[in-house]
Amino acid sequence: MFLGDGLVILILHGTNRLAIDERVQHLRAEHDPAGITTTVVERAAEHLGELRSACLSPGFFGATRLVIARDLLVGGGGGRGRRTSADRVEALALLASVPETTVLIVAESEIKPADERELRSKVPGATIERHDVPRGRDLVEWVRTRARRYDATIEAETAAQLLEALFPTSWRAVARRDDVPPDLYRLDAEVAKLATAAGPSQEITRDLVGALVPDAEATNIWGLTDAIVAGDVAGAVREVERALATGTPAEMLLGQLASQFEVFAVLAAGQAQSAAALAAETGISEGRLRQASRTASRFPYERIARGLAALREIDVATKQGQAEAADLLVGTVARLAAGR
Repeated sequence: MFLGDGLVILILHGTNRLAIDERVQHLRAEHDPAGITTTVVERAAEHLGELRSACLSPGFFGATRLVIARDLLVGGGGGRGRRTSADRVEALALLASVPETTVLIVAESEIKPADERELRSKVPGATIERHDVPRGRDLVEWVRTRARRYDATIEAETAAQLLEALFPTSWRAVARRDDVPPDLYRLDAEVAKLATAAGPSQEITRDLVGALVPDAEATNIWGLTDAIVAGDVAGAVREVERALATGTPAEMLLGQLASQFEVFAVLAAGQAQSAAALAAETGISEGRLRQASRTASRFPYERIARGLAALREIDVATKQGQAEAADLLVGTVARLAAGR
């Protein structure tokens, strides 16, 4: 069993975690639907011995073994970043020694061009696929294709309306710095919800998006989080003022922001754990954890603690009738963006 013409190693990387996960699921279902000869190694860079044993073990009854390794070459959701040079050399040597009786699928975060060239040189038999989150018109078409998967249709203008509601600051193009791609897990869930509401073979209309994604543009926490991460004080204040001006309750913004800082706290406390493990332990969706993990390094414990303390102060002051949440939120968000 090969994944192509003699393919033994497939390396998947890029910002599109949904596409990578679905590619892995498809290959797994196609080549080992019963899961009898499949081994999955999470945080593979930390478990090279386990990965080596899995690759060298024969499949049952002579079948080809399928091995899925996550985060072998680049640091994953745990936040450790790149591995040491010795670890990398050992990982490359392992890749070069995978026998033809094993098919190895490696799922990574984004691999830099120089590292990809090294991989092609050191492991010439590997196939490397890059999957990035589409933007702009490509993302609009992604939404339309996804709707058809759920037996619905959506016009380009309506798809753009949905994207503007969910990801107003990031869906059109890649940011020059501190880019946080749209969360395709969240987007897929919204499309599925809208398709179900529309009914079989029906169109997802602008009215339906407006009814089922109410004030999504105003309540979208990622735009505000992006500005805080980037240290963009003016941008963060603008996001809050825009949300308040469009009728979003200050208490809702406060709760969403506190929830996001709690996600950063989970990632900071669970640096040695994968996003999947943290999701199972905390109940936070894996997609949200992966999305937040891309900027979690900008939020050390001290910054998270200051942020949560400041948000709690607003909550206490509001509940005690000392001030209105809207009056305190703008200044607090400005301080959070400034890192104070």
